[in-house]
Amino acid sequence: MAIGDIIVGIDIGTSKVCTVVGEVNNFEQVEIICNTSYKCSGLKKGKIINEEEISLSIAKTIKEAEEETNLKINSAYITIPGNYVTIVQNSIVKEVKDKYSGISVRDVQNAIMQVKDIEIPEGQVLVDIVPDKITLENGTVVTDPVGNLSSSFTIDAQVILADRDYVRQLNSIFKKARTRNRWNSSCYISRKKPYIR
Repeated sequence: MAIGDIIVGIDIGTSKVCTVVGEVNNFEQVEIICNTSYKCSGLKKGKIINEEEISLSIAKTIKEAEEETNLKINSAYITIPGNYVTIVQNSIVKEVKDKYSGISVRDVQNAIMQVKDIEIPEGQVLVDIVPDKITLENGTVVTDPVGNLSSSFTIDAQVILADRDYVRQLNSIFKKARTRNRWNSSCYISRKKPYIR
């Protein structure tokens, strides 16, 4: 995340839908600049029971957020209840293509592609990869390995899987919400967790 980046999160709850807009501040923290909500009873005990009602509530909260912030919302992180999510820990060692030039962005991208190469159980789909730790060959832990002189590095990550049917329902809901608001956006589905991504 870079300073000034805008991040949008949408939470579908049992009594309301909330849309939160945040901006990355100078301390690289997400500062809330807008929070909208609209009543919704389309979810019961974590189960989607009324797609139409949820899509209507999402469309209304996004429209209000856009009006309040004077921004066009093109993407959002969506929460998924924990009972629909499986977390698989995975770790890989990645050899650097050119150890004399340092670790490249492409080396990191290839490592992330490899870390998600796991056997996905039937009925589930991969929705996110959250790197936990990146360790250089000499044992140094870094947040961004790009540019470091090392012949290899290890990436430990959480591979987030979710129930395929639940994700399909969310995609259907957002397609309907986009039609209502005439906004062309994508949603990033993220497991429900106690911190903003």
